[in-house]
Order: sequence, then C-alpha cells, then structure tokens
Amino acid sequence: MGQSIGSVGSSLRRRTVAQCRCGEETVIRTITDNTNPNCGRRFWGCRNYKNQFDKGCSFFKLLDEEVTDERDLLISKLQKKNVKLKNRLERTRLWLKISLIFGFGCFVVCLVLGTVLACKCSVSLNQMYLK
Repeated sequence: MGQSIGSVGSSLRRRTVAQCRCGEETVIRTITDNTNPNCGRRFWGCRNYKNQFDKGCSFFKLLDEEVTDERDLLISKLQKKNVKLKNRLERTRLWLKISLIFGFGCFVVCLVLGTVLACKCSVSLNQMYLK
C-alpha cells in the first residue's frame, strides 16, 4: 500500500503509487454510480478493479482532495525541465551560429592574407632570380 512522503512545513502531501493486494499497480478512478454517496469522488483502484457485481480485485481507497498525485507532480516537474532545456538548446544553437560565422570569417581573412602573402613572396622570389 502507499506510503506518505512529506516534509515539515510542506503545503502538499505526496503519496507514492499504492499497490493492491494482488500486486498490481493502482490507478486513480472516479466513482460514477449515482446511488453511491461518494459519487464523483476519486479513488485508488486496482487495474483489475471490478464493482460489487463483477468478479475481480476489490482494492479501493478514497483519494483525499488535498493529496496531490506524485505522477502529476512528476509531469509538472518534467514539463518545467523540458521548457528549461528547450531554452538552453536555443541559446546553444545561437552561440553555435555565431561561432560558425566567426570561424568562417577568420578562415576567409586568413585565406586572403595567405594568398596576398604568397603572391608577394613569389613576386619577390622571381625578382631575386631574374637579377
């Protein structure tokens, strides 16, 4: 069954995913029977949960409204991390573009200077041999 996890002063109580007696992981379900006084409330139920008329696992535990499902917290945390990583990726791509432009510019400058220097050297060498 589930364990409570929390810290002193925490406004949210988190609960690990409960396991039922048959060993299956539980899921959150909603009571839909209009004759039930708990109609509309959510509960932990086995994946194999059946109502009182069908045969199957009968694990049932009401979910407190203030309890936040750990999976919802994990989804929220991962969505924030995803946004942060996307922003970081965009900054990295921007720096990569800047670096490529700078590198290409340096290459062109070196190529031009090297060509000019080679031309001057060949002209001066030709003048030395022609004399």
